[in-house]
Amino acid sequence: MNHNKKLPTDIISLCEDIAKGYNRRRKDYENRRLDIMYHSGARFENYTGGAKGIAVSNPVARKVERLERLESGLDYKFIKAVENSLSKAGSDLPNDCRKRLTNALMLNSENGKDFPYEKLGLDEFSRRDFYRRRKKFIIGIGAFLGILTVDN
Repeated sequence: MNHNKKLPTDIISLCEDIAKGYNRRRKDYENRRLDIMYHSGARFENYTGGAKGIAVSNPVARKVERLERLESGLDYKFIKAVENSLSKAGSDLPNDCRKRLTNALMLNSENGKDFPYEKLGLDEFSRRDFYRRRKKFIIGIGAFLGILTVDN
């Protein structure tokens, strides 16, 4: 990947915002998924009352349909983009080091002012290497979503 290539700042900002909102989106997705799985459909659909008509009620099919709608939404795509890019981050590192890197990438993405490189305690990376890896992580989000092209 050519790191010196000038990337569109609006697209990079969008990818950074997607990473920043990951934890909120993930919690919201999990809550909505649990609601669909474990609560009655009356919360999600208009109640028409009684057995009118000849349609057979199929609550399992309705739940499957609602789950499919949830997983075809934009927030779910954003979640998957961040997770995909995180899974590739630090693939050249041992597991413990990789885990520290991915945690640091997420902290820095969520709040770079409170968690700059200097406060992350990543002794195994130089400042320059960390921000190079962060840029690759952000570009990976855009590549997954198809809004950035990646040259190898």
